Amino acid sequence: MPTKDIYIGTMSGTSADAVESCALNIDNKSVSIIGSYSTKITSNDQTKIINLASGKITTAQEFGEINQLCTRYFLKSIKGLIRKNSIKHSRVKGIGLSGQTVWHAPKFKHPFSIQLGDPNYISHALGVPVVSDFRNSHIALGGEGAPLTTYFHHEIFKSQKSRLIINLGGIANFTFIRKSFVLGSDAGPANALMDTYCQKVLKKKFDKGGLIAAKGDIHASSVNEMSKHSFFQKKLPKSTGKEIFNLNFIPKKLLKKPKEDVLATLNFFSAKMIFEQTQKLKKAIDEIYVCGGGIKNQILLSNLESLFKIKIKSSKEIGLNPMLVESAAFGWLAKKRLDHETLQVLNKGKGSKGLLGSITKIR
Repeated sequence: MPTKDIYIGTMSGTSADAVESCALNIDNKSVSIIGSYSTKITSNDQTKIINLASGKITTAQEFGEINQLCTRYFLKSIKGLIRKNSIKHSRVKGIGLSGQTVWHAPKFKHPFSIQLGDPNYISHALGVPVVSDFRNSHIALGGEGAPLTTYFHHEIFKSQKSRLIINLGGIANFTFIRKSFVLGSDAGPANALMDTYCQKVLKKKFDKGGLIAAKGDIHASSVNEMSKHSFFQKKLPKSTGKEIFNLNFIPKKLLKKPKEDVLATLNFFSAKMIFEQTQKLKKAIDEIYVCGGGIKNQILLSNLESLFKIKIKSSKEIGLNPMLVESAAFGWLAKKRLDHETLQVLNKGKGSKGLLGSITKIR
């Protein structure tokens, strides 16, 4: 095991199907992942989280209980990571806790973002500083609170070529990098609509590999109807979540179609919106790298390639496991905060520098 300082990043995406944790060595501008651990979230617990994130009315007590439920998953994943990779606690200098996003409202009159996961509980259990609440720091500085991976993407993926990095989680976000220019934004749903349809209607977690979608027909009228949502008309950068892209978003006429057609349509819609939103950059793209769980959906990748007319590459080609890019980003962000390093927050051409995240250290 390396003797360098170790930082841990832990996160759960909008799909709420698992917590991914990874341990990093960070040396100057190089990042190496030295271990990872995945903790599955049970179907019953996933439903609780997604219902909350989709706007289901709840009580303060239930909200608190789900918060502690998520906390235990994060802690279980971090402990599993430490145990599996024989990491000495003395080497761990900080933990970046993304939290489980259940509501994201950067455009409200008084903007906010809510992530579940108690940093006090985790810091006490492990005796390590925990950095959390990154998104509200970003919003307070004039940003959208997402995507936060843009900073990490710029550090790791920058080159002389213009690159587009697409994260295919529940929500799709992208980072465009061309030398010193960088812009990151959410694009709309990646897996969110497909997953919620599978879970709520088919009682399946997801369309594995896009195999159901591969058998269906695309309903253009439904694609056109969904693409008219106001989110897609807004300027970049912007952010969103499952408060918009849930089962209620899918046209009722589409829900009456065969499951193959529904998933084929939602799959194509996700790819089309990602493509159209990135075209707002009005910049040439030389290379495209993808990461996130959606990389396993071959139909989604095929749809993206047919729209972009560029070979889609996995982040694995530059040495980063596509399933760990986001958790690695939060470990990296934790180090930045613990080192008191400010980051530039961009918001439609204006920005301010600030510290992202709040430090919790209680023993």
